[in-house]
Amino acid sequence: DNEAKKQRIEDAIARCEAPIQPEFLLKKQSVPAAETQNSGGNSEPPTKKQKTNRGMNKTKERKENVAAMKKVAAQQLCARLAYLNACDGSPGEPRCSKNHDVDTFTSTKLPNVSEECPVFKALGVCAAGLNCRFSASHVADGKNVDKDGVPLSANCSWHQQIPHIGAVPGEKNIFSEEMRISLRKKSYDFSRATHLAKAWDRWHSQRPKDAKETDDSYAASTDAACFVGPLVEKERPRVDLSNKRFLAPLTTVGNLPFRRLCVGLGCEVTVGEMALGHSIVEGLQSELALLRRHESEKCFGVQIAGGDVATMAKVAQFVDEHVDCDFVDINCGCPLEEVHRRGAGSRLMAKAAHMEGIVRCMSGVLKTKALTLKMRTAHMEDHKVKDFNGRYAHNLVPRLEAWGVSALVLHGRTARQRYTKLADWDYIKECSGRRQSRTPFIGCGDAMNWEEVELHCATHGVDSVMIGRGALIKPWIFTEIKEKRHWDISASERLDLIRDFTHYGLEHWGADPRGVETTRRFLLEWLSFTCRYVPVGLLEVQQARINWRPRPYVGRSDLETKMASTNSKDWVEITEMMLGKVPDGFSFVPKHKSNAYQSEGGAQVEAVKAEDEGAAG
Repeated sequence: DNEAKKQRIEDAIARCEAPIQPEFLLKKQSVPAAETQNSGGNSEPPTKKQKTNRGMNKTKERKENVAAMKKVAAQQLCARLAYLNACDGSPGEPRCSKNHDVDTFTSTKLPNVSEECPVFKALGVCAAGLNCRFSASHVADGKNVDKDGVPLSANCSWHQQIPHIGAVPGEKNIFSEEMRISLRKKSYDFSRATHLAKAWDRWHSQRPKDAKETDDSYAASTDAACFVGPLVEKERPRVDLSNKRFLAPLTTVGNLPFRRLCVGLGCEVTVGEMALGHSIVEGLQSELALLRRHESEKCFGVQIAGGDVATMAKVAQFVDEHVDCDFVDINCGCPLEEVHRRGAGSRLMAKAAHMEGIVRCMSGVLKTKALTLKMRTAHMEDHKVKDFNGRYAHNLVPRLEAWGVSALVLHGRTARQRYTKLADWDYIKECSGRRQSRTPFIGCGDAMNWEEVELHCATHGVDSVMIGRGALIKPWIFTEIKEKRHWDISASERLDLIRDFTHYGLEHWGADPRGVETTRRFLLEWLSFTCRYVPVGLLEVQQARINWRPRPYVGRSDLETKMASTNSKDWVEITEMMLGKVPDGFSFVPKHKSNAYQSEGGAQVEAVKAEDEGAAG
């Protein structure tokens, strides 16, 4: 029996299949040939369209995700009236809406999700007020009241503490309307960044084109000699990133509520979602919101993507002067084409001069923040580089140190690979060995359990391991790393984590109908990843791998089985446990696609292999 079990496990792992105990596996159902042809059953080969179902769903394919949210938002009361029980129609933030008909609103309002408002319970007041989907606990006689039962007004102390539904106690980097207007109208004083960017242009144009960085002629005095100062300055603040439990920057799914959840599970370093540099300089509210930080995030960085030296220097100045964070990370790893078109993401790796200018100028502008950079092994393999299959990150490492970065993060794949194939940790070790100083070096790629993290730190020359998809699949990985154990987490404990995320989301986005649907949408995005988790108690080995895909199986309870479902309808049902019924006509399409294909009847044909477009690189 032991030999048979060992062989069974080896065969499953060879197929990149999770070795699940046989008693939990679902038996394959035989389908008549005629029925298979009509329904597209398991024996039918995938069509070309099904085979290429990967990458990211376009906005037009996901428009129904937000259609229901817009519909319910249009039915809400004026935000000021709902919160402060009165509205004088004066301008403010958010701006006054036209709906002030309380009687009509009350008669058509959606039923409460629950009698207890999680925002009211956590803060003592709910800024959603009469619009709240949990309003029974803080609405009395048609008035929004605080924890003491006192009706709120424009002159109350709560209004000073929480001016509107978007201002959340405990959250930092909330920018005023005046600040956003100064950015939009280009009246913000960026003279410090502009001066440095112009000096860089002069210095770069006057130095010998064929000179190596080790040559004296490369750093010789020019008309722009004033720029040399920031290049060699060694007093820049540093941040301790060694031996830390590190969450990767993740677009969409790495939002503030999710990061807050990870911090509660033992994460020590968090990074905000990738923000586009030009959008920050233009004062776009949606982009500035990505810079928010919760007070529980003790070590926090913001990640910026951009390909223009002057713009990135301006972003560095703005962050240095107005953003509460510990470090600024340059994104040189995003594999998305729309980011590449701006010369940003991994595309920047192939443009060494632009990368040098951005690093040097941002490094020179930043006075109170450390500068880090996250990159891949290459943008696209360079056939001129004969070693390491055309990858060239090892050549950039010592140059980036000289240019002024305080820490380096390397994802062990090229942009062409995206998230397919396993990360090359041997090459990460090679790059780590190319350092000329003790610059912190963080590796990234495929970490799924605490043994892998310890192995990489011990044998691959990294100071820490950054975790991306592993945290999306099981955010309790940080607890496992901290306590050096495999946590056979129960379905009820996982549901508690989902409830925590929901409460954090309602605090962050609001408990009104729009906030509820926003929380639901981001919760669904997370569930589209965490459904890939196979409970430790069901596996025949404890050390799971990120590239394993399970055969259809049943869990130890109905809830555990539902959480393992790859059907988005099951994910929606899970959200309804926390946020009530979805609006009429609601449907969900995740931001990332899957390599799997399904029959028209919905039967799973192939194990899901989701390609994570959530990671920012």
